Amino acid sequence: MLEQYTNWYSFALEALNYKAENVRSFKDVKRVIVVGMGGSGIVGDMLSVIAQVFTRIPVYVYKDFYLPRNFIDKDTFVLAVSYSGNTLETITSTLQAIRAGMPTGVVASGGELIDIAKRSVIPYIIVKQGLVPRSALPLLLVASIKLLYSCEVLPIPMHIIEEAIQRLGNTERAFTIASQLAEFLVSSRLPLIVSTTRFAPLAIRLKNELNENAKKPAKVEIVPELFHNDIVGWEGEKSVNYAVVIDSDVSYENLLLDFYAEYLRSIGFSLFNLRLEGNIIERYLEGSLIAGLASVRIAHILSFDPLQTKGIAMYKNFLKKYREKIVEAVFNTKSTAV
Repeated sequence: MLEQYTNWYSFALEALNYKAENVRSFKDVKRVIVVGMGGSGIVGDMLSVIAQVFTRIPVYVYKDFYLPRNFIDKDTFVLAVSYSGNTLETITSTLQAIRAGMPTGVVASGGELIDIAKRSVIPYIIVKQGLVPRSALPLLLVASIKLLYSCEVLPIPMHIIEEAIQRLGNTERAFTIASQLAEFLVSSRLPLIVSTTRFAPLAIRLKNELNENAKKPAKVEIVPELFHNDIVGWEGEKSVNYAVVIDSDVSYENLLLDFYAEYLRSIGFSLFNLRLEGNIIERYLEGSLIAGLASVRIAHILSFDPLQTKGIAMYKNFLKKYREKIVEAVFNTKSTAV
């Protein structure tokens, strides 16, 4: 598992050279909706913020078996991201989009989604196979940006992506910070992860990596929203607590984070400041690599297998058993049918 993370730099470079198939221009679309789950769905969360920074096209994320009716129109490009290509939630959402005549693209390593893309003659990119979905983040993120760029949907200059990828080359720095983070979190029971709105995808990514690799639950709170609710919740809490604060690249946001960090210290929290470098794409990549390395380190310390995800396997078996019923219900529900 560790080797998959340490190869992120080469994975990202590889993804730059992937060929987008069935490419055509969709430059007149007004918005993008990304459908995907788990380690693939986080790509949509990141793309949503990246688009805010580098383009004027809004990117939304929807993680369910269906598309909401207010997203179903031919001015919306649907990007389906599933590493395996067999994620049922993503498959049904994609089929809804295609049946509605919406412009659609697929990023996957194979599976049913690639078969659908080929059969429907829609744009797609096939990424490297043989990885755990959560460790395929650089492949999926870079390939998704490339597909959207190739189809003239999101005009994010590829040279920005190429420059951001270089951040993954400094594995020594990532290992150092990850080791410190792992040592900090290994004895925590329910760590609090704090970030600003723009870095919420990274906070969620850290939570997810702790969940899947280290078998550790975690809680995410976002500044400034948390000042209107979460900050009060700790007033009655007396147990030992741990918090990771992810810094921002905006000065006033760091002032807010510093205020909350001091408040948490004052009520007995132990704090870890995750300080990153570069633009938002660089920080997403470096921060995600640190999260992966740290969570695997914690798993090893606690004698867990980071590759094993029993609960997810149970859910997948449940979906296999009830697939026909779920698909039929999705396409026959009036509130979601296309």
